[in-house]
Amino acid sequence: MKLRWTSVAWSVVYLLLLLSLATPLTVVTAFFLIVPGVLLYTTLSAKAFLLHTVPVWIICSLIFGPAILLQAAYFLIPGIVMGHLYKKRASAIRTILTGAGTIMALFLLILLISTAFFDFNLAVAIEDMLNTAMAPLQNVAGSPLASGVVWSPEISQQVSSLTVRLIPFTMIVCSLVITAIAHAIARPTLGSMGHIVPKLPPVRDWRLPRSLIWYYLIALLVQMFGGEAVHQGFMGTILLNLTPLLQFLFMIQSASLFFFAAYHRKWNPAIPVLLVVAMVFIPPLRIVGILDIAFPLREMLTRPRR
Repeated sequence: MKLRWTSVAWSVVYLLLLLSLATPLTVVTAFFLIVPGVLLYTTLSAKAFLLHTVPVWIICSLIFGPAILLQAAYFLIPGIVMGHLYKKRASAIRTILTGAGTIMALFLLILLISTAFFDFNLAVAIEDMLNTAMAPLQNVAGSPLASGVVWSPEISQQVSSLTVRLIPFTMIVCSLVITAIAHAIARPTLGSMGHIVPKLPPVRDWRLPRSLIWYYLIALLVQMFGGEAVHQGFMGTILLNLTPLLQFLFMIQSASLFFFAAYHRKWNPAIPVLLVVAMVFIPPLRIVGILDIAFPLREMLTRPRR
């Protein structure tokens, strides 16, 4: 009985999250939309899973029309994939990466279909959205807010082009964040339901491969000495996405070292959290992660003092 009512409760949560897609809250709720699917698929049989999700889809389609079902499917499929891996007792890292890969694959599939069959141009869509967002500011003549805004069609086109080129980096990071959040919520929730699933190693034990430093060094050298031609076309797009992605990974490694030092040096638990927050606003702190990968800093921290 407890499990059944818990499943109904998560179905209601799923409904509310889908309804939020039509509101500005979708910027936040989109990161949690796969959680109900993960929990329901892991704890229920296939038939029971459909009995919980199909009514939610019907209600949403009656309110917003059938178009919302595409968005619902986009977030449900990764949830099913992660739930299937949880049933198979797959490792946490495999589940997270597979879920993230599914999200990215679905995005590319939707983009391909939209471009090939519906003549959709992502760059033009982003440019139109930017122009629409900036139009009120440009129309308010003499206002303090508008006086400092200099916007032109050329700037709009440049921003939209840059946004499109950064889609790979954005999708990788967002997909990883979505599946990591899903795992962080689903694992303890499933545990309370009697479904034990593997957990990630402690953050302090995360170690990234040393080869990342060489990739980063090569990317920097190509950017510095490759000339203007390198920054254009396919190679430029690779560099544009590779550099911030590696920097993001170095920030993760820095966070790992902060928690490692706090654990072994018996620091206040709030200190590594504050350092991670500071790193978000002070990006050069990610050099700590680079040093952690390149040098045996952890051995130095744990070496007994004479």
